[in-house]
Amino acid sequence: MLKDFDKYLTKTVQVYLFVLIIIFIMKLVGLDYFGLTLDDPIMIKLEKLFSNFYAKDTIYFLLIITYQYLMLSIIFKDNSYNYKKFTIITIPITCIIQMISAKIVIYHNFLSVCLEFIYLFAISYIYNLKRKKYETKKFLKNFTIVVVLNMLFQILSMLTRFKYSIEYVNEFIPTMILNLDYLLLLLITQKLVIINKEKGDKKICLKDQVGSSSQNKLNLKKLPKKLQKNWHNFKKLEKVEKLTAIIYFILSLIWNVFSVVLVLFVAFLNNTLVECIFILTSFWLSKRSFGKSFHFSSMSLCFVVSNLSYYLLNRLTTPLGISIIIPILLGVGLSYFTSKLVKKTYKQLYRGMPEELFEETILKVTDKNSLKYKICYDFYINNKSIVSLALKYNYTESGIRKIKDRINDKIKRLN
Repeated sequence: MLKDFDKYLTKTVQVYLFVLIIIFIMKLVGLDYFGLTLDDPIMIKLEKLFSNFYAKDTIYFLLIITYQYLMLSIIFKDNSYNYKKFTIITIPITCIIQMISAKIVIYHNFLSVCLEFIYLFAISYIYNLKRKKYETKKFLKNFTIVVVLNMLFQILSMLTRFKYSIEYVNEFIPTMILNLDYLLLLLITQKLVIINKEKGDKKICLKDQVGSSSQNKLNLKKLPKKLQKNWHNFKKLEKVEKLTAIIYFILSLIWNVFSVVLVLFVAFLNNTLVECIFILTSFWLSKRSFGKSFHFSSMSLCFVVSNLSYYLLNRLTTPLGISIIIPILLGVGLSYFTSKLVKKTYKQLYRGMPEELFEETILKVTDKNSLKYKICYDFYINNKSIVSLALKYNYTESGIRKIKDRINDKIKRLN
């Protein structure tokens, strides 16, 4: 598994939901530019290919089985062989429920949805009973959370991309398009749940989020002082130095604007302008999530490679009328993979840093079982004060400071 892959998936979901909410707000004010592309040649060919009623019914059935598998996997955080076997065993019952649901939907859509919901709950409960350690309260809590969030997403997705009303979608092309993003989102969520379970049932994930949030708050607090310091340093410069700095800033701004305009112009020529905007936006929103992005030493080489990268991504992406999440996956993916090309440098330890980054950094200079590690862990991760650490480890306050300062000095020498 790729390192920090869960961060890539998490950021993709965050950006996707953020974009979906923005599109929903735009639609509310009359800017409905992101609906489904019902006349796309690919979808029309699929419509003709599966024109037979039984062929479409088979597709719907396969989707239901897939959703059932993913939903249960998310509820129980389980991806074991026994779980997959259970899903296969329930296929005949699922087939019968689908046939009944297809008959009911002709007369009443709501009853059909209720039947599918009851069936999902029934098989989930049966699987819960079959487990070696089953907890009814925990199961009911997880089931409720997953189902409610799932319904909210489906409602938001349909209102945003299809119609202004909540209704059962029977048409083949709209169903396939709506299901594409929904299926990708479920797959991403399932992968995240399994990864977090392997890491310790969300403990690491939550600490990373808390650490990242703390660092962001700290950066915001420092921003006014940093700007004031930069302005103060700027005023100290000689007239020639000031002029040089201003010219450099203006030229850099012009160059960056030119690069973006060129990328968008090439996308426009390839009829992927809106998709390119989504890729660029996703890249910018996630740029600092994975650390520094990779840059070539030569500006011209960086310019050529970045333009070629965006051109390839524009050719790979699907039209926005078919999928919103795929351009976002590509944009966040570009940010993720470029960050992996950067040579690792170890920064000093700081309060609020993610535990994973803390361990990766400090284990380069000391052992996990050492007293130094424990003191630094309590100070940087658990946010304990110097006074409390001095009492806990029977050290003087100056002794605690020396220990953490020496650790940071050793980390500096690694760079």
